[in-house]
This record gives sequence, structure tokens and C-alpha cells, in this order.
Amino acid sequence: MNDPQRLLRNSLRANGAFSTLSGLAFTFGSGALASAFGLPDPRILFAVGLGLLGFAGCLAFVSSRPEIPTGTALQIVWADLAWVVGTVPLVALGPLNGTGTIAALAIADVVLVFAILQYLGVRRVRRRTPIAATS
Repeated sequence: MNDPQRLLRNSLRANGAFSTLSGLAFTFGSGALASAFGLPDPRILFAVGLGLLGFAGCLAFVSSRPEIPTGTALQIVWADLAWVVGTVPLVALGPLNGTGTIAALAIADVVLVFAILQYLGVRRVRRRTPIAATS
């Protein structure tokens, strides 16, 4: 069966899984990871971890809908792109050491891939969804 929402649904689910794993790692390993990344306060990672867990919950909800709203999916794409753009000043100006810089850039790369796949999924859904006639 050819499901036009499959790419979008699967990329949202993969993003949700990655966000869940990252959120759990940042929340429960905030002390060790903050030290390894050169962050002065583990509460930063703890808060980011909690935010990621909330984001993952939103992704799970959206990807479980029978019909994924493309407007909502585009908001998720924008959120992912904001994460990627926000990584630039963090790496350039922030307190991260070499390990933290590599980790931040690797995470941003993964998030960018999700944003691209989700955007392509939205385009695929919109191309295959008939536009309602107006009276």
C-alpha cells in the first residue's frame, strides 16, 4: 500500500525516538555530561533534557494521528531548524570544550536530517492530498 504519509510519520517517529534518548541522557546524566562537555552548570543540560522529553511527547502525539496535520508538521520542522541555528552561537561563543563542540555539532546534524526528511514528507503529503473545491 502506498501511504503518502509514511515518510512524514516515520521521520517524526525517528525524531521522537532520538529526542527521547537525548532527553533521558541529558536529564539523568546531566552531571557527568555537563562535566564532559565543559558546561559550568549541569542544570542547563537537565532543563534541556526535560524540554526534549516534552518535545518527544508532542512528536509521539502528532505522529500517531490518522492524518498528520501538515501545518503542525511544518512547525516541528521550524523547531528543528531553530535547534540547528541555535547550535551555531553555542559552539562559536559558548563554554563548550572540544567534546561538547563535537557532540553539539553531531546532534545538530541529526536534527537537520530530521528537519529535511520531515519537510520532504510534508511536500509528499501535500502533493497527494486533493485540494477541496470552493463554492
